[in-house]
Amino acid sequence: MSSSPDSALQRARQHCFLSGVGDVGEALCGLNMPYGLAKIQHVQRELGYPPDASFVGAPDATVTRNENRWKQGFGYGGRVQWSGDFAVLDIKSNHCGMIAVAVHEPPPPAEIESRARRLMAEPLVIDDVQVDFDLAEGNHFLDLCTVTSAEDGVKTSDTIAVIHSSGHEFRETSPRGPGIYWDQSESLAAMMETRQTPFGSLHILRDQDAERWYAAYRYCQEFSLRRRQALAEALLGPVTLICNRTHQGLAAINDAILGCYCFDDADLERGQLFPLTLAPELPVYLVRPEPSFSDRALDATGFGERAERLGLLDRLRQVNLLPHGGGYSYAQFASASRVVEHDSRRSFELVRRDGSVELTEDVRALAAGYRGDEVRSRMVELGLGQPVLQARIDYILRV
Repeated sequence: MSSSPDSALQRARQHCFLSGVGDVGEALCGLNMPYGLAKIQHVQRELGYPPDASFVGAPDATVTRNENRWKQGFGYGGRVQWSGDFAVLDIKSNHCGMIAVAVHEPPPPAEIESRARRLMAEPLVIDDVQVDFDLAEGNHFLDLCTVTSAEDGVKTSDTIAVIHSSGHEFRETSPRGPGIYWDQSESLAAMMETRQTPFGSLHILRDQDAERWYAAYRYCQEFSLRRRQALAEALLGPVTLICNRTHQGLAAINDAILGCYCFDDADLERGQLFPLTLAPELPVYLVRPEPSFSDRALDATGFGERAERLGLLDRLRQVNLLPHGGGYSYAQFASASRVVEHDSRRSFELVRRDGSVELTEDVRALAAGYRGDEVRSRMVELGLGQPVLQARIDYILRV
């Protein structure tokens, strides 16, 4: 049964669950994300699936800095799930993640920098693939930290390190087939279907093409875990693994982890900890996850009645997500008020602190900072996770 674009967009808004800090970064995510969901729901209807695509935001939900992902209607900092065994390529899952390690004999900063320059000149090789050194770009980093407090039984070393990386090795092609980015891989572009919706195009894969691409993607994700471990050992020497987890990838072909951690019962049983990094001047935390969303969290967010009405209550109770960082903030603005559509493009109306109004299509061009302790506080408030170790950042790799 078809519906008008307005009602379809309103339905998509109902499937967007934001539980974060309520700032402009999250508001922008909430304005843009329904367009991506509406596209998926439109394609679900065409393929005979229930239009149930949803987004559950983590406390750090915000803007994505990837221009094409944003233009296709996707924000950042949450979990996108939908019914139907088809892949949605516009989300641009790229196996970015973080590794946290205990460092036994921390090298001096000059030695870490020397090793980094050597890796840039003589890259590591894994599976006959040269590893991109991506710690000198964007928001990727290596933080070397001194542990300042920890619960009994948690502390494994006086020094921990956190590395945030993804690499570009497989965006165009991969050893197992197509690349992972629809807008960079010619072989993937030849496989995909471009579906037109009232909200713009959506690029998908079905049947054997979806299975082939997803198998290649799983290899790339496993490669990314190994490359982070190899980078940590090459830069820091002997380390003990605490956590090595993708926060921008796929848990299943129809389950995208978009800028957050997710976990399962096995993680809870073995006491898996996850790193949380905020602004550079603030502590780094190791967080013990807790099942999401409890009755208390559903009451606090007001999600319960809506989720039950939409048939998504079990999905929310099992979403099990954590923030991976602070996320982008926009302190110069007081609010993000609405979307202005023109010629099939979207601009976002932002209200400055002085009351003046700015209309922007390119959110990437906006000056952005990083959120602070409010993300950790909101995570604890909702019962999503509990910090069990705190560390001070002593050194950030610069090369």
